[in-house]
Amino acid sequence: MTDFVFSEENFRAPKLPSNLNIVDVPLFLATDENLKGFGKIISHPDEITCEKKNFEIVPWPVTGRRPLDPGTGDEAGTTEGDFEVHWSGDFFHGKNLAVSTTNNVYLDGLSSPPELASSTNPSNSNFIYLWMSDYHPDGGQLFFPRLPLPFVVCLGPSQVGDDVQPSDMKAFLVPKGKGVYFHPGTWHNGVYIERVYSPATFLTRQGRVHARVSASWAEEFKCLLRIPLSLTPPSKEA
Repeated sequence: MTDFVFSEENFRAPKLPSNLNIVDVPLFLATDENLKGFGKIISHPDEITCEKKNFEIVPWPVTGRRPLDPGTGDEAGTTEGDFEVHWSGDFFHGKNLAVSTTNNVYLDGLSSPPELASSTNPSNSNFIYLWMSDYHPDGGQLFFPRLPLPFVVCLGPSQVGDDVQPSDMKAFLVPKGKGVYFHPGTWHNGVYIERVYSPATFLTRQGRVHARVSASWAEEFKCLLRIPLSLTPPSKEA
């Protein structure tokens, strides 16, 4: 860990150094088997809800010696709304309308290293370069495209906690017509699409508290993660 401090500007317009090392993240087909420990594939957003008691909300931690009263600490439930994504040149943007905050607009990735990124003359790369990832300690998160399309997520296991390393991350290609659910504490970012599908809108459902803990690959490890946005055929086993 480091004492690097995130601010809203780290998400909206990060000042990324040039000549960062590139770490290639393998891409696998998203299946329940491959996603064990990270989450699961879903065929409809209502498969996982608080009402069905299968959406994971982590009880609010106590700060003293007395335990939580039974049945409390996890009653805020979920919030949901649109998660909008689009490509603008080499820049991939996201906006999370499920959370009531100004801290919901993100630069979520680049299609080339920052020193080469252009708003007007984008590369032909079919990769996305990521400079950070985060997790939610308070609950799970669900993404489901409003229109059927394939998309990619980049995930790290919750078991590594705050000691996450670039080598812990794996990417998964979610097939057209499917969505994905992450367990609490799973390292992730948003959802990534090829340019041909831009702009796109996803339903996202997540814990109402929306706590977020982040790691900066650029600042802490002097690297960017490079993730393929498609593979033909994708690797079947993680």
